[in-house]
Amino acid sequence: MTIGLAGWLALSLQVQGVAPTVGDTVWLSRTIPVPPGYVVRAADWDPADPIELLGRPRVVLAGDSAQITYPVVVWQPGSQLVELPGPLLLGPGGTVDSLKGQQVRLEVRSVLPRTRSDSALSPQPRAGIVAIRAVSLAPLVMLWVISLALLLPLHLWWRRRGKPAPVPAPAPPAADPPLDRWADDGEYRAVANISAVRLRSAVAQRVAAAHPGLDTERLLSNLAAVRPDWPLAELGDILRGLDEARFGVAPASDALALSRSSVAMRARLLGEAA
Repeated sequence: MTIGLAGWLALSLQVQGVAPTVGDTVWLSRTIPVPPGYVVRAADWDPADPIELLGRPRVVLAGDSAQITYPVVVWQPGSQLVELPGPLLLGPGGTVDSLKGQQVRLEVRSVLPRTRSDSALSPQPRAGIVAIRAVSLAPLVMLWVISLALLLPLHLWWRRRGKPAPVPAPAPPAADPPLDRWADDGEYRAVANISAVRLRSAVAQRVAAAHPGLDTERLLSNLAAVRPDWPLAELGDILRGLDEARFGVAPASDALALSRSSVAMRARLLGEAA
């Protein structure tokens, strides 16, 4: 800035409040005259500990002067030397001038009261043991009242539920289908089908690997590996004959005879298991 301009600037520092304490918000203000055609800008400021800037500075114009105010807080009691930054003056034609910073001393009081030193305090005598004995039935009575209030409605509701319904007896096992009557009615395929299913189920009860989902040849192959002592040739003839009767390949008159043979074979296999 030119010497002529600096000569007619004035500096003033104002501290809001009297004797601030630690943690109080302190407004540090600086008022300067502003020449015609100039614009005032507050300089950035990052004060060192124990001073902390609380927000952006404010610039208030009043006539031919400007007031720059910084909100700060001091975190340490005692005398603090604060270095306020110099503001910027933006002149016509884009010129920028800056004012010199200003140091100010700030007194900050502690929020703790003044006390005597520890050595001046006399020790107090040892306090005696205070016997505390309180016997009261109020908690027990309160517990019983709460328990009755909760359990009595539950007990009454349980009594109103009535007697449990009787468990129904298990259904009797289904009777054997009337294969003879089906055969007399000409339902030879149904006779062969039910006979094959019942015989395969009996085999599966004895050997888990021979489940009913296998075809006849695969079922006989698994049985040959697990139960070679069974009458596999006779069992195979019955199963193949039932398959042919089911699909209409064998004569219809053979279906009832194969069914009777399957009943005997099933009783024979299940009898060995017993």
